[in-house]
Amino acid sequence: MAMPERPARQPLRATLALLAGIALSLLPLLPALANLTVAWLGPWLAQPLFALAAAWWLGSRPAGEEAGRWFPDAVALALLWGAAWLLAVVALLLPLPLLLRTGTLNAALGTSASAGLVLIVLWRHWPVFARAERQGGGLAAMQEAASGDGEVATFNGLLIALAVASVLALVLCAGWNGIADAQLRIALLITQVVVAPLMHLAIQRLGRTLPRVAHTEAESARSTSDIAPAQFVFDDIGDPNLRIYAAARAGRADEAVAALAHGADPRRLPDADDRDQRSLPVLAAVIGDASLLRQLIARGVDLNLMHAGLTPLLAATRDSWHGRVEAVTILLANGADARFADGDGNTPLHHAARSSDPGVAARLLDANALIDALNGEGFSPLGVACEAGNWRLARFLLDRGARSEHVNGQPALLAAAAGDDDSAGVQLLLKNKARVDARGTDEQTALMLACDANNPDIVGVLLDAGAAVDARDAAGMTALMHAARAGSESVLARLAKARPEPALVDNDGRNALAIACASADAEPSLVRALIGMGVDPQLASHDGRRAFDHALAAGRWRLVAELDPNHPLPESVAEDLAAGPSERSPAELLRDALVARQFERAEALLKFGDAAALSTAQLQEFALEADLDVFDWLLAHGADAEARVANADCALFALLDQGARATGALQRLLDRAVPPTGAGGLARYLQACAQDDASSRAQEQLALTMLERGADPFASTTGAPPLHLAVRLGWQRLAQLLLGSGCAPDARNARGIT
Repeated sequence: MAMPERPARQPLRATLALLAGIALSLLPLLPALANLTVAWLGPWLAQPLFALAAAWWLGSRPAGEEAGRWFPDAVALALLWGAAWLLAVVALLLPLPLLLRTGTLNAALGTSASAGLVLIVLWRHWPVFARAERQGGGLAAMQEAASGDGEVATFNGLLIALAVASVLALVLCAGWNGIADAQLRIALLITQVVVAPLMHLAIQRLGRTLPRVAHTEAESARSTSDIAPAQFVFDDIGDPNLRIYAAARAGRADEAVAALAHGADPRRLPDADDRDQRSLPVLAAVIGDASLLRQLIARGVDLNLMHAGLTPLLAATRDSWHGRVEAVTILLANGADARFADGDGNTPLHHAARSSDPGVAARLLDANALIDALNGEGFSPLGVACEAGNWRLARFLLDRGARSEHVNGQPALLAAAAGDDDSAGVQLLLKNKARVDARGTDEQTALMLACDANNPDIVGVLLDAGAAVDARDAAGMTALMHAARAGSESVLARLAKARPEPALVDNDGRNALAIACASADAEPSLVRALIGMGVDPQLASHDGRRAFDHALAAGRWRLVAELDPNHPLPESVAEDLAAGPSERSPAELLRDALVARQFERAEALLKFGDAAALSTAQLQEFALEADLDVFDWLLAHGADAEARVANADCALFALLDQGARATGALQRLLDRAVPPTGAGGLARYLQACAQDDASSRAQEQLALTMLERGADPFASTTGAPPLHLAVRLGWQRLAQLLLGSGCAPDARNARGIT
């Protein structure tokens, strides 16, 4: 089967068609033809040329197509536009002359009703115009588009109908006796020459996505293996290239195979503005039914074409925990390269290392996959298997010769030690000659990572294997310091048997006790254990602070009381310590004071820590309408709405996710000139309002203010662009402002809907 040419822009053809259309449009202005009815055939015949010019300019038609391909499409377009003009003339034949003759209200209403009827008919049949103008296909394609039962009452469809109606109106007003004098007729025809090409461009841009065909539940339930491509009925196929992508993304292999049989280009890539950039072979590789993949291979697609960072083999191995043995086997048998890596450096074997089925990894290795390839993080497939706790795959890779350590790579032992406290993987690697003190990122060892992860069983196995207990990483920290920071008493008890050196300090001069006191996870019992092991509580670090000072700065009151029982504490803290063993952090105490509206107590608590950080951390807690007095108090006492809390969102962006509930707080921040800039902020607020079904004028006004203050009108972290959400909420002013900001009306959300 001969493959169709790939669509491409053809500026020369577009220019010639445009000039020919302009010449035909201006025929009624020629003196020799001014009084002849035949001259008005010119604007009619110009429309197919304008449509072809737009298609060639946008690149939606195949490059180098011969006249035998585009001429039938031009004839079909001429008939379509002729039918539209005939519809308009018949509809206005009675009311318009009556209006011009009498000027009565009834005549005006009749003319308006007739024009509205024409617009409704055009709206109902907008897929015919979109299909005929963008891809052609002749009369048969127009008939298919007209008989479809998909959803046509869309906003894009209305815009297309208005575009067609505007061209019809300009020509009818210029040619209808009694409407325009000679000078106005000239102005209308010249305006039509300018407007018509633009309207054709708009029709083709807005008509990229045709209405989806409605399928019955019985059709959806049929097994794809029982359906031959020729048996699939296309009620309204639209553009086969668009249909095949829609079907493949939805997992409908039978429909996609049928689209191929109807002329879809198997090599066509997704449109540049599609959110889902997976190519057809990639989509076929992850569908449970392999029929589409086989059909694409039969048509000669390149199985090693990398698009959007993926090849079909990468996708087949990446997106399934259980592995796709059939798809991987088909791809490898037909030339897929098992050595290609994605943007993160992961090869298919890296992805297969997470799979529960060694069969995928075995096939990849039989196809010359690199067993020791390193990804962007420096891990080999063996390291990835250990990181995932997939000991079955790890054992398989070791049996096939995988190495546990590589130059410039991360030792697999570190990945095994940093996960769950399952010593089986560490024992497996040590049995296969892994070095117990191998170094990874920042010169850390497996013992240090196991201490950080609070894995006492793994710590015990590593120490029994001879791990160096006093080894230092790049920051000068030892395993004891890592355990102190993690607050793990069980790990500390296991380390104590190896007698670590208690006097060692890190690069900042802090010993293990100072590090523990600065941590949020250490308890007084751990402090006592460290002191019992000989760690000096009076040792000052390079900045002159002792362990006590670190605990005081971190607001660790129980540790402060443990290290210096005579040190005065805030009254509320002292009461809490006297009441029982549970410790309240400064943030918790501040929150309680604010809830009770005890602002003097809250102000006193700010003196025992970083006032700005403590105030900032509470902003989101008091953003509701009933708590705005507390919100204002926090802002007045140093809260920074632009600061990130716990390395997450800043307070402003966190409030955006609360939608209408935080409108008052958000308005206060905007009044204080806090900028709402940042990717996806406006979309997050609109999404929250949509989920809460909150659509008041106050919320819309806030969104308008955000947009005026620099909020991002394009990006979305929710899957729906701001324009989609504004339309969903019914906020017309915001939608108009977004369109004026350059938002594309045909942009698609995460589900491919415009």
